Amino acid sequence: MNRLLIAVASVTLASCDGSTPPPKPPAPITPRVVAPPQPVRAAEAAGAVSTATSDATKIEIAGLVMPKPASWTWESPSMQFRALQYAVAAPAGASGAAELILSVFAQGDGGPVDANVKRWESQFRTSEGGAATATVREIVAGAIPVKLVELSGSYQGMGQAAPRPGILQLGAIVQVEGRTVYIRLVGPAATVEAARAQFMAMVEGARHSP
Repeated sequence: MNRLLIAVASVTLASCDGSTPPPKPPAPITPRVVAPPQPVRAAEAAGAVSTATSDATKIEIAGLVMPKPASWTWESPSMQFRALQYAVAAPAGASGAAELILSVFAQGDGGPVDANVKRWESQFRTSEGGAATATVREIVAGAIPVKLVELSGSYQGMGQAAPRPGILQLGAIVQVEGRTVYIRLVGPAATVEAARAQFMAMVEGARHSP
């Protein structure tokens, strides 16, 4: 019993006289390296792009140059991930302008091409309210592979409160080294149909920048 009391007293005295080693400080926190957000990588992938003061007869983006009608007017991109945006006016007798939208993703960003085609399909419904199916075909513009994607019906894109009926979308997915360019001409069917030949001339005329 006396030995136990002596041991307890020794511990107590050691604690009081400061001989007990102080607790270890917390280990330093190593900052976690966070990958840059996709908008930064998307902007880098887009590279030099056309502006409001650029040549109105062509589009420059992601190392590509494409012809376009001068009447398609440049607009400030209205949403994230839109690298370029143009207004396509309605022809005589039609109502409602269309939008030409170009987005660029670096390799590995934005998801697989087929997944993006499915996402486009999910934004459309048939006149009966069913799921829309895209018409897809592949071409080569110069030496550049392009996937053409066409959809029509009621369309509800990002930020829209309700579907818009009578919409047509002509899409082109252009594969260039290290990046993918998504091009969509979307709007009232009469406006987009009137611009179909010009859209195809733009896509088929895509070439690498000199």
